[in-house]
Amino acid sequence: MVCRNTLPFILFLLTSFVRFFGLGIVVVLFFQCITALFDPANRRREGTKWGFVIYTVLMFSFVTIFTGTISYVLSTSFIDNREFPGVGDKVPPGPIGYKFFIYPKVITVISGLTFLLNNWLADGLLVCFAPPPFIHSEVSHRLLS
Repeated sequence: MVCRNTLPFILFLLTSFVRFFGLGIVVVLFFQCITALFDPANRRREGTKWGFVIYTVLMFSFVTIFTGTISYVLSTSFIDNREFPGVGDKVPPGPIGYKFFIYPKVITVISGLTFLLNNWLADGLLVCFAPPPFIHSEVSHRLLS
């Protein structure tokens, strides 16, 4: 049985492990996408599509900033302030209470904003540049008729 005091630390280690390998996957995908965008074999007598290059760099930048800032918040919460006393009845003690306490700070606003912007960019990419069979499928045609 896991002690109640060690459960937040175990969850912190697990999320840090996933974030570390997740960022590695993002780095590999970024370089593969940039290589594919600059490869002359993929362009078919067209120039480099700089809009896609900028889009890819923006998405990579936002996910990197988000990962860095949220890792900093989690490390200060679960390692540096694991014995946070809380603030009266409004903020609970411990690392979760510390995260609530620093919620209005700039570092947490930046992490939330970059997460939101990156999701908007990903959704916009799917909506604007999805091939027509996915947008105008037979099922959606029947639903619209």
